[in-house]
Amino acid sequence: MNIFIVNGSPRGTKGYTHRVIELFAEGAREAGAEVTIEQLAQKKIHHCTGELACWTKTPGKCIHKDDMAKLLPQMTEADGVVFATPVYVDGMTGLLKNFFDRCVPSAQPFMEMRDGHIRHPSRHGNSPRVALISTCGFLEMDNFDPLVHHIKAICKNMNAVYAGAVLYPAAPAMDAMKFMHPLKLRKIKTAIRTAGEQFVTSGSIDEETAKVVAQPLFTVEQYMDAANKGFKKKIDKLG
Repeated sequence: MNIFIVNGSPRGTKGYTHRVIELFAEGAREAGAEVTIEQLAQKKIHHCTGELACWTKTPGKCIHKDDMAKLLPQMTEADGVVFATPVYVDGMTGLLKNFFDRCVPSAQPFMEMRDGHIRHPSRHGNSPRVALISTCGFLEMDNFDPLVHHIKAICKNMNAVYAGAVLYPAAPAMDAMKFMHPLKLRKIKTAIRTAGEQFVTSGSIDEETAKVVAQPLFTVEQYMDAANKGFKKKIDKLG
């Protein structure tokens, strides 16, 4: 099985999202998959300018000559695709949204009725399984809701199968957990690896596994107090 993971975090390999990706990829590789991880922060990707030449003048090919020429085939040829992003302003990052906008060449301009809704058919005819990995700076799980809804909608447009999500709240506390909750952190890391294995072996991420990853380790008051003290310390140091 070939899995393509695209990280939409502007922090790339230095971000919390990438830490989760690495654990997920470990589990997928242990299950026998070949995993490719691409960092959008390291890529040159022009924004879509809406000419739709990729539908008419040069079918399947964008007018912009950049790194999407490599990334798009990687995605369309993969058996499983994982979109990863931290939550930015109640949704995905601009990097990942720009990536999606540039996926238009993978669809045909014609329209068809699919599951009671007008869609564009895929140019490649495949129906990959799609998983989501996301981290958030807030503690409440409902902060992920708009993003999950958006990814599910994109899956319908891509004629892909939504296979579940690994959602990690309060990500900035990841380092503090090493000292405050080492045993729980170990369980969370194991669950993330398990999610990667499940994506390969069963084609979906078990809800119980996802719940282990998302378990609350701090009260709202504890988290807010630590965050506020941390920011104040940084600001005072700079001042």
